Amino acid sequence: MKKRTAIISLLAAAVLTLNAIPALATDGQGQVSPLDQLTQQQSQMESMGLPSGYNPASEEDNGYTAASGAYNANGERVYAGATPIPIDPIDMPTPTPRPELTFTYGEYTAAKLGFTFKSAVGYTVDDSASDTYILTEPASAVRDGYPCVITLQVTPITSNYAAKDVQTDLANYLKNLGAQYPTKWETWKAASKKLAGGTGYYNNYRGVMSDGTIVRGRVHMAIIGNNKLLTLHITCPGWYNSSYMKIYDNIYSSIKAIQ
Repeated sequence: MKKRTAIISLLAAAVLTLNAIPALATDGQGQVSPLDQLTQQQSQMESMGLPSGYNPASEEDNGYTAASGAYNANGERVYAGATPIPIDPIDMPTPTPRPELTFTYGEYTAAKLGFTFKSAVGYTVDDSASDTYILTEPASAVRDGYPCVITLQVTPITSNYAAKDVQTDLANYLKNLGAQYPTKWETWKAASKKLAGGTGYYNNYRGVMSDGTIVRGRVHMAIIGNNKLLTLHITCPGWYNSSYMKIYDNIYSSIKAIQ
C-alpha cells in the first residue's frame, strides 16, 4: 500500500511539473524553435539541480564539433564536420609540380657591349640600343604566359665608383622593378659575387602581377674595366625558376670580353 502511494505521488509531481512549463513558441507551422528548446532545457536543468552552464549537446554526435553559431537561419543545428572547408594553408590543394626544363645552348655575341656568352638557343635578339642586349624567349616555348627575358646592359661610371655603389645601384634597380608588381614584391639579401671578372653583387626577387602571375628573377651587377658597370638581369615564370636559373649559370660561367 505504501509503495502504491509513493508511485501515485511521483506521477502527480510529474503532472504538476509539466503543467508548470510554459508553452513554447512555434514558427506558425507547429514547429518549436531549437533556440527556445535550449532555453527551456536550461531552465529545467537548473530546477533539477544540474550544474549551471551544462550543455546537453556536449553528449551528442561524438566526432562532430558544434560550429560557431550552432544553428543556421532555418533553426537547424550546424556541425563543423558536416562539410569539409579548406583551411589555408594546411588543407589547400598542392600546386601541380612543373616539369624540369632542359635547354640547348649556343654562343651569342653582344658586339656593342664587347661580350660573348652562351645561352639557350632560339631566343629573339634585340641589339638596337648601343648599351643594351636583350634575349627574349620564343612564343612557342613560353610557360604560364610569361616569357623568359635576359638583359645585359653596360653603363659608364666614375673612376671613384666602388663596391658600395654597386650595392646602392642594385637596391635602386630592384626598387624601380618592384613598382611593376603591385600585388606582391619580395627581394632577398644581396650577396657579393664577381661577374665577368669584376667585383659585384646580385639579388633574387619574386613578384606577383595584377593577374596573379608569379615572376621570379635575378639581377647581377659588377664593375668591369674602363669604368663601366655591367648588369645582367634574367626574369622568368616563377614556377620554373630553378630551370631558368640554369640559363643564368651558363651565361655567368661563359661570359667574357671580346678580344
